[in-house]
Amino acid sequence: MKFRFCGEGDCPDWVLAEIISTLSNLSIENLEQLSELVAQRICGQSFEEAKIKSLTSTLTNEGKTAVACIHFMLINAARYSCTESIFGEEIQQLGLPKDHAAAMCRVLQKHSAAIRQTLIDKAFKINELQSVRDITSPGETPPNCTTLEFKISQELVDGLPKDTTHILNIDRTQTKALLAELKLARAAMEKYQNKQDS
Repeated sequence: MKFRFCGEGDCPDWVLAEIISTLSNLSIENLEQLSELVAQRICGQSFEEAKIKSLTSTLTNEGKTAVACIHFMLINAARYSCTESIFGEEIQQLGLPKDHAAAMCRVLQKHSAAIRQTLIDKAFKINELQSVRDITSPGETPPNCTTLEFKISQELVDGLPKDTTHILNIDRTQTKALLAELKLARAAMEKYQNKQDS
């Protein structure tokens, strides 16, 4: 069966399983609040872990799979410009009770434009780089290497977006080459930006 909120494709089996076994078993109020928190997170607001745990206290995995399912549903419904009425009908066909579906539709109606704009703003940004810091330390960093700390925004970890930190040792000659390439890229971008502004 094809679904508009899945881009006229099939609904993934894991989403179907979550709708039936998890979302349907939440209270309507908890599902709506959880969906609201997920929608806010999609739009760039901070994730309130304590609230998530409180709303999903009756679930396994600390509600991680429920959050991932709601995230998938809201992102895709907004991406494919699925109306609230069609979205509501389709998730009911997948096994979500009518009142639960209505709660999710209210959240979609409230946030769909902002989610769509966020998707446009973040187009082509996968695992967005937030910062890079040199944390080279004598005695800890291997010889002839530089240790860099990379902070990544919304990296997908176990299906959920998380802010992560990665430590990487790079040979010093490669570091110099990388820096030279980045400077060239920056100069090209500034030149392009100046053309647009004039």
